[in-house]
Amino acid sequence: MSEKVVLPKFDIPSESAHPAVKAAAIVGALLVVSMLILGGAIWKRRAAQLAAEQQRDALIAARTAEANAAIEAAKARVAEAAAKEAAAKADAAAKIEAAKLAAAAAKAHPADGSKDSSKTAVADASSGHHHHHGGKGGAKGKGKGGDAMAAKGSGDDKKSAAKGGRDNAAIDKLLAQFK
Repeated sequence: MSEKVVLPKFDIPSESAHPAVKAAAIVGALLVVSMLILGGAIWKRRAAQLAAEQQRDALIAARTAEANAAIEAAKARVAEAAAKEAAAKADAAAKIEAAKLAAAAAKAHPADGSKDSSKTAVADASSGHHHHHGGKGGAKGKGKGGDAMAAKGSGDDKKSAAKGGRDNAAIDKLLAQFK
């Protein structure tokens, strides 16, 4: 037994894969994992971009609404100021017209109560208008006709003032207030 027995070498196929196939499988698995990670990161970044765009659009819409509200408020303030200015001008014009009518009435009928017809005639001739007392709705009329005529005449004040003439009904109304 001193001889050594040499057994023949047989290649028995093993159930394990070749090392190159194992390496290819590992590289493929790593590639799939890295693609999933990269896809998830891209999807998350895209979602963040969409959220940022929506937030930006909402902010723009809010600021646009604020600016439109400020513009409307400014328009309202301008309209209110214009209305106040128009009212102030109308009030001033009414006061000036009333002062003119009062001055004309004072010239036409002196305050001392004297009935000097020569002064009245001179005042009438210089002012360019004639008084017509009596008749329908005159200054001495105390009924409805006088009030209606005075109210009707007050609307014509601005029209007749623009023509350059005077409205006798408005003067009669003013005179009726002093009596």
